[in-house]
Amino acid sequence: MRNDGQRTGTHQRANGRRLGRGPAVSALAVVTLALGLLAPRAARACGGLFCDGPPPNPFSPLPVAQNGENVVFAIDQDPAGGATRLTAHIQILYTGDAAKFSWIVPVDAAPTLDVGTDQLFTSLLGATQPRFQTTSAVDGKCLPEPRCTACQEQGPAAGGGPSSNGADAGISAPTDAVKVSFQGAVGPYDAAVIQSTDPTALRTWLTSNGYVVDDTAGAIIDTYVHENKFFVAVKLMNGKDTKSIQPVVLKFIGTEPCIPLRLTAIAANPDMPVRIWVLAGGRVVPKTFFEVKVDEARIDWASGGSNYASLSNSLLGQAADEAGGTAFVTEYAGPSSIAANLVWSPMRFDLTALEAAQTPPVYVQALVNLGLASNAQVLPLLQMYIPMPDQLKAMGLSDAQFYGNIASYWSQYKFPAFDLMALTAAIESKVIAPLQAAQQLLDGHPYMTRMNTFISPKEMSKDALFFESSGLGDVPLVHTATFRTMCGDQKFMACNAPVRLELADGRMAWVRNGSTAATCQYQSYDLTGLQKLPAAEKVWQRDVAGEGEVIIDNTAQIEAGLAANNSAFPAAQNMFPMPIRGGGGVTTTTGGGGCACGVGEKTAGGAAGLGAAAAALVLARRRRSRRAPRP
Repeated sequence: MRNDGQRTGTHQRANGRRLGRGPAVSALAVVTLALGLLAPRAARACGGLFCDGPPPNPFSPLPVAQNGENVVFAIDQDPAGGATRLTAHIQILYTGDAAKFSWIVPVDAAPTLDVGTDQLFTSLLGATQPRFQTTSAVDGKCLPEPRCTACQEQGPAAGGGPSSNGADAGISAPTDAVKVSFQGAVGPYDAAVIQSTDPTALRTWLTSNGYVVDDTAGAIIDTYVHENKFFVAVKLMNGKDTKSIQPVVLKFIGTEPCIPLRLTAIAANPDMPVRIWVLAGGRVVPKTFFEVKVDEARIDWASGGSNYASLSNSLLGQAADEAGGTAFVTEYAGPSSIAANLVWSPMRFDLTALEAAQTPPVYVQALVNLGLASNAQVLPLLQMYIPMPDQLKAMGLSDAQFYGNIASYWSQYKFPAFDLMALTAAIESKVIAPLQAAQQLLDGHPYMTRMNTFISPKEMSKDALFFESSGLGDVPLVHTATFRTMCGDQKFMACNAPVRLELADGRMAWVRNGSTAATCQYQSYDLTGLQKLPAAEKVWQRDVAGEGEVIIDNTAQIEAGLAANNSAFPAAQNMFPMPIRGGGGVTTTTGGGGCACGVGEKTAGGAAGLGAAAAALVLARRRRSRRAPRP
């Protein structure tokens, strides 16, 4: 039997404000910091490579991604030569008891604190994810195939070919030895900014104020105290659960963006991904870590690069290991316009439909239509302003089930009092305003650099610092290669013909020898030889200008490995010798065959081993920081 709950609000705009009038973050600062979580963690938001798929309904939890650290930095240089202003949006990835949640991070100066939005990270993960795309080409005229069930059997996509990718606990009074520059509520957090020259006094203050500081954390915190760092400490207010966790935004005067990995190591998992985006005037590079380039001959192009950053034994992680375990790969470097209108635009979040909604089902549907249902900050607000009926709670109904099917429950159960007007005001200030602030940050800087690595606790012996560098080129998101099927003059059917992989830099590798069998064999690509190549093509110690120092150059070793790979395909190699790289390119004529699927003309453009000193350096680093075997 239906019983309409009592509506306690009105449809007037909260305080006469329209969307976007919340506190805005200008293109200020970006900070030196990182995720130093002192509890077990798991990703609460996902995107890009680590998503398993969309949730079953808009209010289901997002797919679990992977333990890791995500930080967005912004650097604002004073044109008059004054102090650099830093800003950081830090996504806190945490699973566990809310009462035990402690997050402590060292910074160079006393910052201002705010909260941000998980949507910034979800959107950036997708928009800046490296993509590995292939095209298919056929050289010569292929023999007709014995059956013609699908034209695509002519191309290398059949049988192993490439797929197309595209609160408030008691607070102790600060002692004279601990300077508390801020203490109070910031979003769902009870937060503090503190500093001390006495490590024991600082640890005592943290412990007496409810922060979890074990012996390991204490020792590392002592080191930062001796480095005159300030500490940001946050914990959840009483009554808040872990679903209330939001990214923390720090702004302060500093020198360089920094990820304090020494503190992160306390609770990090092996091979933990650390992803950062830096917004600045130009390309940003690692200072205390190396930069490594992944060898694209090792990419599994047939699967769209699935091995690049897979959850186990990733190519990116292998390349970092070969660089001594402390290296970042630059995955994108280019105009920040790639993120234009990414998380907010003036027309995207018009709250008119929310203001007009008279019932919870209509309101929730309006949220879905605005694309806000999966926003991590929305669910706690729904729980507050449209609470679940006690009968449904007693049935063990989940939040996702309730809000995802609220229209059905509205017609059958009596709802508690709800306040849609207050909910809209909260959506505007706690969801929309952070989105707008995040977009202003993205739009306020001309250049974006995304870097990524996999790193284990034993390798987190130093903090990762970053700085702007001039003279380096952009790094694109999209990487391309071609699988070329070599039919010759009706020597092979396309399903059996030799296939070679052609990289954008002109390097080539055979992946299928070919067969003259009268029936289609659909042989899978043989990547055995390519899998023996180094994962790292080059490793640099970057400088403020130019390329910097080359620490490892595996070019000659890779070339030799490619030659060895190609010699393992004698039939293909003898019949179709590899064109010489360089020059104006090689033109080949292609034609249809088999099912008379037309293939147009294609043009294939042409595109010092490991030094003893570099080898000794890397060997020494590996001995000091050997990564545990990957599963």
